[in-house]
Amino acid sequence: MKYLTGEYLIIRMLIFVSLSLLFCPCFAQNTIKGKVVDEQKIPVPFATVSLIIKASDTLAKRNVISNNTGEFSISDIRNGIVEITISSVGFTPWKQTISFEQSHAVNLTEIVLHDDRQTLSGVTISAKKPLIQQKTDRLIMNVQGSVLASGNNAYDILAMAPSVQLMNGKLTMDGKSNVLILLNGKRLPGATLESILGSLSGEQIERIEFISNPSSKYDANASGGVIEIYTKRNSQMGWTSNVSGNVARGYRTGGGGDADFRLSTKKWDFGVSAGYSQKGHIERGYSNRELYQGKNRIGDFTQQMDISKGSMIDKSLNGSIGYQLNKNNSFGADVNLIKSKLNGSGNLDAVINENQNRLITNTFNDVLLQVGFSNYNIFYKAVLDSLGSNFLTTANYARYTSGQQQEFKQSTLDESTGNIGNSQFRNNAPAKYDIYTGTADYTKNFSSSAKLEAGLKYTLTENHSNQVTEVFQDGAWTDNNSGLRELGYSEKIYAGYINFNQKVGKFSFQAGLRAEQSSYKVTGGIDSSYFNLFPNLRIDYKVSKVYSSSIGYARNINRPSYDNLIPYELFIDNYTVSRGNAFLRPEYKQTFSWNHLYKKYSLRLAYTRTTDALASTMIYDENTFRFIQTQSNFLNQNLFSAALSIPVKIASWWDMNNRATLYFKDLKYPSVFDNNEILTRSKTYYALNTLNTFTFNDGLSAEISAYYNSPSINGIYSYGGYSNVSAGIKKTVLAGKGSVKLDVSDIFYNNNILISTNIIPIVTSGINRMDTRRVRLSFRYSFGGNESKKREKSNTQGNTNEINRLKL
Repeated sequence: MKYLTGEYLIIRMLIFVSLSLLFCPCFAQNTIKGKVVDEQKIPVPFATVSLIIKASDTLAKRNVISNNTGEFSISDIRNGIVEITISSVGFTPWKQTISFEQSHAVNLTEIVLHDDRQTLSGVTISAKKPLIQQKTDRLIMNVQGSVLASGNNAYDILAMAPSVQLMNGKLTMDGKSNVLILLNGKRLPGATLESILGSLSGEQIERIEFISNPSSKYDANASGGVIEIYTKRNSQMGWTSNVSGNVARGYRTGGGGDADFRLSTKKWDFGVSAGYSQKGHIERGYSNRELYQGKNRIGDFTQQMDISKGSMIDKSLNGSIGYQLNKNNSFGADVNLIKSKLNGSGNLDAVINENQNRLITNTFNDVLLQVGFSNYNIFYKAVLDSLGSNFLTTANYARYTSGQQQEFKQSTLDESTGNIGNSQFRNNAPAKYDIYTGTADYTKNFSSSAKLEAGLKYTLTENHSNQVTEVFQDGAWTDNNSGLRELGYSEKIYAGYINFNQKVGKFSFQAGLRAEQSSYKVTGGIDSSYFNLFPNLRIDYKVSKVYSSSIGYARNINRPSYDNLIPYELFIDNYTVSRGNAFLRPEYKQTFSWNHLYKKYSLRLAYTRTTDALASTMIYDENTFRFIQTQSNFLNQNLFSAALSIPVKIASWWDMNNRATLYFKDLKYPSVFDNNEILTRSKTYYALNTLNTFTFNDGLSAEISAYYNSPSINGIYSYGGYSNVSAGIKKTVLAGKGSVKLDVSDIFYNNNILISTNIIPIVTSGINRMDTRRVRLSFRYSFGGNESKKREKSNTQGNTNEINRLKL
C-alpha cells in the first residue's frame, strides 16, 4: 500500500486536480434565468423555453416552462453556444444566441413577447388581435375593441358570426341545434336567449369562442357544440368604468344604455354592470293553411296578423367579487339578475272556408310575457404547482321564472247564416324552475405538453308549473282548465369525467370519457332512469409550419328541454298552440369530424348521426281547425357538412373574413296515418357569411356584414331562404376615451323566414315580420385609473349544462 502514502499520494492528488481543471469547463455550472412578459409588461405564465446547446461536435436540447409569474431558471448548462427560443400561444417566438465561453451566469431580466400578427391575422384592434381567429377545434371572434362591439349587443353579434344561424330566435351552429351557450362559464337559458344576450352590450365582451368538438369536460348534453362568451375582466390594478347609450329607429323608436365599474387591488377584485333596453314590439305576418278530414281536403284557412302595439323591455344587473388569499388560492362569488318583459296587442283576422261555409273571425289579442332569471355562484380555486395544476370547486343556484298571460276577444261571422257570435277567453301559465349545481374539477399539468383533467358534478332541477284557462260567460270568468292545473318536473344527474391531453412531436392527442346517471319524472308522463358513457377523441397532426389536420369523434346526448316535456298549452293565436310532450325521450348523437387548417384558411368536414331524433312537429285538430306545435322523437337523422373559411386582406385598411358551408340532411319518421310506413325528408342547402372591417386614420373605422342562408328543413318544417346586410361606421373621440357609431341593420329587410309544411294533413305556410331593419346611433365613454401592475385572475365555471334547457 506504499503507493497510497507519501509522494505517491501527492502525485495522485496532483493528477486528479489537473484532470478536474482540464475538464471542468465542459461541465461548468452555467445558468440562464429571466422573466417573460408581454408588451404591457404583464407576465406571460407557462411560456415554453427551449435551448439548443452546441458544444464541440455534440448537440443537446432542453425545455422548461415559465412559472405562473413568467419567471424561469435553467442551470447545469455546458459551455458552448446556446440558442434560446421562448414561445407562447398568440405571441411571436423570441430568439437569442448566448455564448458561455466567458460568462457563467446570464440574467435576461424581462423578455418581451409581441403579439403574433401572422398567426392572428385579420383586423387589428386595440388588443392587436384579429376579429376572426381559426383553430382546428374552434373559431374565435375577438370582439373587444372591434367596430362590431359598439352599439351591437351579444345577440346581434352572434347573428353575424360565422357558423351560426338564428331562425326565429332559435340558434344552430354548423347546422346543429342544442348548442351549449356559456357566459363566463355559466350556461344561459334558451327560453330567454334573445333577452339575455340582448341585454349584454358588445362593449362588455372580450371574445366569443365557437367550439365544434368540445372535450369530455363539457356536459354530454352539448351535442350541438359550445359557444363561450367571455366578458372583459380588468387585469390591471386600479379602477375602470364605462357608460354607453343608444337610440334606434325602425317601425318604432327604441334605445337603451349600460354601465359598468370594476375595482381591482392586489387582493380584491370587484365588478358591477347594469343594462337597460327598450324597443317597440312589432309582429306582422300571415298564415295560410289547408283543412283536412283524414286525407281529404275540405277547405282552407287564411289569417292576417298585426300585433304592433306594445314594447319589449330588458333589464340586467351583474356583480362579482373575488379575493386572492395568496398567489395560489382564491375564492369569490358572482350574481346575474335579468328581467325581461314583453307586452303586445293587436288584431288577428281569419277567414275559414269549409264545405261551402265561410266564417270570418276578428280577434283582439293581448299578451304579457314576463321572464326572470337569477344565478348565484360561489367558487374556490387552488393552484397546486408551478405548472398551473389546479383544483376548482363551485356551487350554483339558479332560479328561472316565466309567466304568460293572454286574453282573446273574438267575433265570428257565419256568412251562410248571417249569425254573429262573440267569445272571450284568457290563459295564464306561470312556471318556476330551481336548479342546484355542484362541481369539483381537478387539472394536473405534467408538463407543457401533457395534461390530465377529471371532475364530478351533481345537478338537481325542480319545476313547478300550472295553467289556468278561463272563458267569459254570463258576465263572469269560468275555469276551463281541463285538468292541467298542476304540472311539474324533477330531474337528478350525477356525472363524472376524465380527459387526457398529450403532445408527442407533431401529434397532439385528446381522449376523454364522461359518465352520467340520470333520473327524472314528469307529471302526466313516465318516470325514467338511465346510465350512459360518452367517449370523446381528437388527434391533431402538425404536417408543417403552415398546415395542420385533426380528426375527432364524440358521442353526446340531447335531453328534451324542460318546457317541451311539460304538457301545458301556450297560445300563439286562436288557432295555434304549443304543447309539451311528457313522453319525449333523449336523442343520441355520434359526430365524426375532419378539420384542416392551412395558414389562415380552414376546411371542416363533419358527419352527425342522430337516433331518436328530437324534431318539431304539429298535430292537427279537425274539430277546431287548431294546429298544435309540439316535439316528438323521429327515427333517425343524418347531417353532412363541409365548411370553408377564407380570410382575405384586401388592403392594409380592409380585412374580409368569408365562410361558406354546405349541408345535406335527411330525416326518417313514421307516417301520420300508418306508423309502419317510414317516410324520409332530405335537403341539400348552404350558408354564406362575410364580415368586412375597415380601419382608417384618425380613429375612423367601419363594418359591413352580410349572410345568406338558403332554403332548409327542420323536422316537418321547411324554411325559406333569408339574408341580412348590415353596415356601420365608428369614430373615436375625446382622446380615444369615447366613440360614436352609426349603423343600419337588415338594410334590405330580408331577415324574416317563410315557414311551411306540406305533409298531409299538416299543410301550411306563413311568415312573421319583426322590426329587424333599424337605424341606430350609439355613444360610449370610458374612464378610469388603472395602475401598471397586474393581478391574478381566476377562470371559474359553474352550472354549465341545465339552464339552457329552459326553452320556451
